[in-house]
Amino acid sequence: MKRTITSLAGLLALTTSVLSAQTTVPTPRAATGLDIGADRVLADWGQITGYFATLAKSSPAVRVDTLGPTTEGRPFVVATISTPENLRRLSAIRSTQAMLADPRRLGAAEEARAIAEQPVVLVISCNIHATEIGSSQMAMELAHRLATNDTLQGYLRNVVVLLIPSMNPDGEQLVTDWYRKGVGTKWEGGPPPWVYHHYVGHDNNRDWYMMTQGETKLVSRLLYQTWFPEIFYDVHQQGSNGMRITVPPHVDPIDPYVDPLIVRGINQIGAQMSWALESHGKSGVGDGATYDLWWHGGARSAPTRHNMIGLLTEAASARIASPLTLKPEELQGHARGLPRYERRVNFPNPWPGGTWRLRDIMDYELIAAEALVKLASDQRGEYVRNYVALGRKAIVAGSQAPFGYRVSAGRDPEAARRMLEALRWGGVEMGTMAGSGDVFIPLAQPYRAHVMDLFDVQRFPKMERYPGGPVEPPYDVAGWTLPLQMGVTVTPIDSAVSARLVPVTAMAPEFPSSACASAGAGSYVVLDASDTRSYGIVARALAAHREVRVKGNGSGAQFVTAAPSERIVHGCVPRRTSTLPAGARMTRLPRIALYRSWTASIDEGWTRFLLDQERVPYVSLTDSVVKRGKLRDLYDVILVPDMSFREIRDGMSASQVPPQYAGGLGDAGIAELAAFVRAGGTLVLLDRASELATAALDVPVTRITVPRQGDENAQGAGSSLYAPGSILRVLVDQSSHVSRGMGDSAAVYFTNSVTFDVPAGSAAQVIARYPAQESDILLSGYLQGGSAIAGKAAAVEVPVGSGRVVMFGFRVQYRGQSYGTFKMLFNALLGEGDSTTRR
Repeated sequence: MKRTITSLAGLLALTTSVLSAQTTVPTPRAATGLDIGADRVLADWGQITGYFATLAKSSPAVRVDTLGPTTEGRPFVVATISTPENLRRLSAIRSTQAMLADPRRLGAAEEARAIAEQPVVLVISCNIHATEIGSSQMAMELAHRLATNDTLQGYLRNVVVLLIPSMNPDGEQLVTDWYRKGVGTKWEGGPPPWVYHHYVGHDNNRDWYMMTQGETKLVSRLLYQTWFPEIFYDVHQQGSNGMRITVPPHVDPIDPYVDPLIVRGINQIGAQMSWALESHGKSGVGDGATYDLWWHGGARSAPTRHNMIGLLTEAASARIASPLTLKPEELQGHARGLPRYERRVNFPNPWPGGTWRLRDIMDYELIAAEALVKLASDQRGEYVRNYVALGRKAIVAGSQAPFGYRVSAGRDPEAARRMLEALRWGGVEMGTMAGSGDVFIPLAQPYRAHVMDLFDVQRFPKMERYPGGPVEPPYDVAGWTLPLQMGVTVTPIDSAVSARLVPVTAMAPEFPSSACASAGAGSYVVLDASDTRSYGIVARALAAHREVRVKGNGSGAQFVTAAPSERIVHGCVPRRTSTLPAGARMTRLPRIALYRSWTASIDEGWTRFLLDQERVPYVSLTDSVVKRGKLRDLYDVILVPDMSFREIRDGMSASQVPPQYAGGLGDAGIAELAAFVRAGGTLVLLDRASELATAALDVPVTRITVPRQGDENAQGAGSSLYAPGSILRVLVDQSSHVSRGMGDSAAVYFTNSVTFDVPAGSAAQVIARYPAQESDILLSGYLQGGSAIAGKAAAVEVPVGSGRVVMFGFRVQYRGQSYGTFKMLFNALLGEGDSTTRR
């Protein structure tokens, strides 16, 4: 009876506190002066963060922290929302979460106490894709309701919510500014002409194991170093013509390293969301469609390899904040899970059509989020218990072969170092051993699944639609094996390691000094072309007007530069020599331009990121500059990222964007690029952009393509070839300057990419080609119709007039991950400065 009275007293106190808060905590509308959720109304990032600051000042249930700056310097904030009592003991809650995440630190008494008392920690992340704007607006209303609603505050006695109002603040501001300018015009609600993350646009949700972007690192630190939540919920929007919201369960397949208990948790929460939405009279709620549990690398998928329940919902989009009216006949199903837009078990109450608004998006998202908070509260003890069980299960699994992995610096220490850095940001434990220059990753650790899923080879399962029927192909990325992409030597450890490992704690680890070669002496520094970091050093040396020479092609190529002072590379003192190697040729820094269309290209953003990361000088080249002509007077190299010929030539329609952004290069601009090459320039074309060469320069090469939107002149294999996001093997010609630093074979990233058929006797030089045997091509992922590319060229260099064209069919700089082929891109760009490659 005493316990009941105490609980009742606490509940009465809580209710009194909340009722008081309801009269003192301003609503988003009152604080911003905006009718949040109304048609054509958006709060920008300053208004959103201003509201959260006001909320934290006026409510004892809310705390707001800045995790750090965004890429463009804006504050990246997270709101911690719970009961005032929980907020007063946040430090203790965080400490307990760290022990729950690593059961090796957890005693029996501490575990029992945590299961009985510890609140569930839940992350809700909004607006990672900036045009999916609804959740950034919804976040303000959700925060207010969590802080002031007595029912929700009751749930929060058992839950701590970490609410991220935007995972992409720079993009939220960009899209809001763009949208506001378009309101009342014919391009209202149209796409912005820039990628909506400074570098990677939509691919900011593809960065969650590679950790290249600052925002990814900020959230990963919160997940894997600070808070260790049990549940991560990522709020998205999808296209406009299908389900009003898609919730879990998802469709097959399931990645082998996603634990069944995680899958059950995802399904349970999805069912709770569906129930709540239906109970509120919301139609068009569906599950078991479109999205699967295979791929690793998204904001919701990476946590599932860290013993966390990773959730995704996708609400139908409006036209940013403008309403959209859809007729019943305009509504569509999806090949995966909803072949026709009709009533089904996973879609029992279809939306009939009508007007769809930003307010609708926000309402659906609010209901789903509150349903999650309720379930987390109701099942608090089960979520805590299962979180510990998952970590313990991973540790036990790592106590048998393979016991771990041994990572060697190998021929490309920068790639190996960067892989270790990505793993450290993902919370992975690693260590060094006395007398060894390698780094060891033991698998008896809580995040074993994360390591295994990155190091193992993917084989997309054969899923027949019915026995003996057609096979269901992958929807998106099928393979991602990181050591293959990065060209890093990783060796499984099949016996228990008895020696003590010295933990590596740095987030940017270096290899032990025993991995270093003898430094030598002299005024010249020798850099191996096989080391990716060498190219940035060379570019910076040339930019500083220091002498640089290059020797050889292929795997043994080297750069030699005069360095004014000793430099540290990978923790090592660079090798030095007092004499120039025989045959070393002088090189210079070429004038590089990167084409930047008003049709926003994510591949352009990734290319820009890579050049900026290595500090390779370049300029962005826009349509107007190309059309003015005389390009050869300005540039030595022009790099065109993956874009279709139609996108490059035609650009965006004047009905989508203002006149200054409409149209592409046009025929006149294409002709100027051709004139640039014939006058002695180098044109480097990535993937689909290779159509520029076949369409405008009449190169003696036939493109073999998987038909994709905008690729109007596709030739060859047609629908028989299909490989969305897979790692393939190529054979590399060591005589090409583009192959400097490369071995005889390489792993390349192929995402329904272009292949080339080069006729015998052609002037074109094949830089890399696929093996002649189809069975030798696929390394990781999925390949259908591989015979169409067997023996065909993957990268080609073609002389044209006084210049040359270099075409990469594969993604040579794929999402900042394919370090194994970065060198080929740098060679194609910087090789223009080598006297032996200039024509």
